[in-house]
Amino acid sequence: MFIGLDPLPRPPVDRPSDAATRAIGALAEASTYRIIAAACDQQISGSGVVVARGYIVTNAHVVAGAKARNVRVATADGDQSDAIVVRFDPSLDIAVLYAPDARGPALDFAVVDPSRGAVGAALGYPGGGALTVLPAAVTGAYPGTGRDIYDEGAVRRDLLELQAAIDQGDSGGPFVLSDGTIGGIVFAEARTDPDIGYALAARKVDTAVAPAIGRTSPVDTGPCLDH
Repeated sequence: MFIGLDPLPRPPVDRPSDAATRAIGALAEASTYRIIAAACDQQISGSGVVVARGYIVTNAHVVAGAKARNVRVATADGDQSDAIVVRFDPSLDIAVLYAPDARGPALDFAVVDPSRGAVGAALGYPGGGALTVLPAAVTGAYPGTGRDIYDEGAVRRDLLELQAAIDQGDSGGPFVLSDGTIGGIVFAEARTDPDIGYALAARKVDTAVAPAIGRTSPVDTGPCLDH
């Protein structure tokens, strides 16, 4: 995530109440899918969100090394369907999947990146288990310099620091704002604080995703990662 030491977490902010979290989560539950990828004799599980009819955004590290027809998406009810990776960006850590049988409603990206104090819910499938909706709030929004998913080149990302108990498997899931838009795409948990996670801010992700909408042919997903 970062070159050098992780930044110290920002001071805490108020997270939404349980009732508010449930209400926000209800806006995105049908749009949040579990991602299952087979790569190099491993099964990798992550999360993703529908951003256009039949198109799901997730993290590149969730599908790295997966060949065509080795990616599936699943609803909270467990219904699975095939997906094809049509955009793979190991620098930003974003992938776009074409999943024509995924019927979840598409969510829009926020028109402005959320700033400190913005509240919402983080949705995902931690540990490859059931869909979980977490109360979340932005404690900081800033550019961060880290490395690509292969730990090779340096990359600058627009990040949201979230006060949320992000866990492995939540990667690729949405941070949804109270108006139902996507404020960011979750991509990492903090190494120093279990109640802090990180998301890629909405605007850069939206720009990176847009050219892939409409594509139906698979792209190379690079080598596998050592998960």
